Amino acid sequence: MSGTRAANGRRHETTPVPACCSRSTNLTKEPLMYRSLFAAVTICLGLAAVPALTAPAAAQIVSREPLVLDAAQEAEVARVNSYLNKLRYMSGRFLQINPDGVLSEGSFYLARPGRARFDYDEEELVVVARGQKLLIKEGSFVTNELPLDGTPLKVLLGREVDITRDARVIGVDSRAGTLALTIQDPEAPELGHVTMIFTGADLELQRWIVTDSQGLRTTVSLTEIGYPATLDGELFDLYSESSTLRGRQN
Repeated sequence: MSGTRAANGRRHETTPVPACCSRSTNLTKEPLMYRSLFAAVTICLGLAAVPALTAPAAAQIVSREPLVLDAAQEAEVARVNSYLNKLRYMSGRFLQINPDGVLSEGSFYLARPGRARFDYDEEELVVVARGQKLLIKEGSFVTNELPLDGTPLKVLLGREVDITRDARVIGVDSRAGTLALTIQDPEAPELGHVTMIFTGADLELQRWIVTDSQGLRTTVSLTEIGYPATLDGELFDLYSESSTLRGRQN
């Protein structure tokens, strides 16, 4: 049995239940399949392919029109493009806060173009993005394989990043050394949006906030960030019983 911590410091135990069972509004009691999909797509900035959380009090997100960028905003978006296109390897720790306040922690690894890995500390859960695929492994089994097309991660891991070409920009806010860039999937803007937070004169990705179609927010913060000269390519392979799933690299 594995667990995550709530914001009050108490541990929530999670017991796998059959995927056919109905889901609870408490994330810690959902079937692992749904929890894994939610975690995977949230951690990787995706907004599609996730069953909506039931929250009667949550407001429905209304699709927003693309922002008409002024010169200053265009310059800020250009800075984000430059930062991401120069980024090769990145690693560190992440802290994920789900809408119900439950915390999850782990390690992340990024190798542009095309690859990312997130290892959860207290759950037998690993999420790997490689090439065109998002792979979710629970314990000894790769339980889900999803396409990256249509998710912001596809944009961020692409060989050539161009935010305004590949995403719908709906917010640019720069103040006090912090830049917040909010984007939507242009093919399905009604599903929600993601805000990426960068800090520093040269920019560094520090945090992202995923707001789903019901207005529920999940925040992922990056800490202990490093920029290694290289990363072992096997980090982005997943071994499921006797098979190895590598995916196609961009």
